[in-house]
Amino acid sequence: MKIAVIGATGTIGAHVTRLLLERGHAVTAIARNTESIADHPLLTRKKADLFRFPELQEAIAGHEAIVVAFAPKDNSYLGYTQLVEAAWRIKRAFKAVIPDAYFLNIGGASSLWTPRGFQMFEDPQWPHWFFNAAEPAHWHRLHILSGGVPAFKEMGEQRDRILADPSKDRYANFTGEIIETWYREIDKIFGKGMGGRAQLELFESDLSLRWSFVSPPWLLGQPEVTGRYRTTIDLLPVEDGQPAGISVEDLALAITDAAEKQDRVHQHWSAARVLPEGVTG
Repeated sequence: MKIAVIGATGTIGAHVTRLLLERGHAVTAIARNTESIADHPLLTRKKADLFRFPELQEAIAGHEAIVVAFAPKDNSYLGYTQLVEAAWRIKRAFKAVIPDAYFLNIGGASSLWTPRGFQMFEDPQWPHWFFNAAEPAHWHRLHILSGGVPAFKEMGEQRDRILADPSKDRYANFTGEIIETWYREIDKIFGKGMGGRAQLELFESDLSLRWSFVSPPWLLGQPEVTGRYRTTIDLLPVEDGQPAGISVEDLALAITDAAEKQDRVHQHWSAARVLPEGVTG
């Protein structure tokens, strides 16, 4: 099958590109800079600016499916604008040149529904229920990846102390001025999250194309790679009553399976790690 991956150099897009190539598909990697992608006989590189409509049309023409893994680096309101505008432009180009193909869009966790019947940012337990679920290693890793955000360091250290004391609730709220200040500023750094939620609105009511919309679970980037996954429809995956997670590699596997089968049409879905024995979702 001939499949285009938009955002093929990103965290998820790179893994999806690799898996599709390993399965024998002809893949067109579309990004502004594709030099980081390893050579492969079935790989075609195409540089394209998503905000230049003719370039975008030319890049995706002739494909049987596209996987959109575009994610702007800016996480502020600019990221929101870029994410929504890119989705609108890609969808318009898709309808113009390959309207009968398969369109798999990777959105964000914010569009999923929690067990309480709310999307993420409207849930009464936002942000505590979400942030309290992560293990210390998650925060220590984010502290490094973020270039040293103090709140992430504090969260990791607090969770280390909480887990070291059996008398404490392992999911207790974080405390202290560093974290409270970060929570007060949180809306300024979740532009992409809000954009992912708005993206879904561009697809939900449109049955004129074969779209599928996947949202990662809350804790994306878990260290354990299993080669397995479970899925939910519309719902935020949970594990023992807490937001669940998955490794990037296993999420990419779920996305690759969907792109190959061209299934989950008109579904908004997510994938998380398979529940350990005795653990409920």
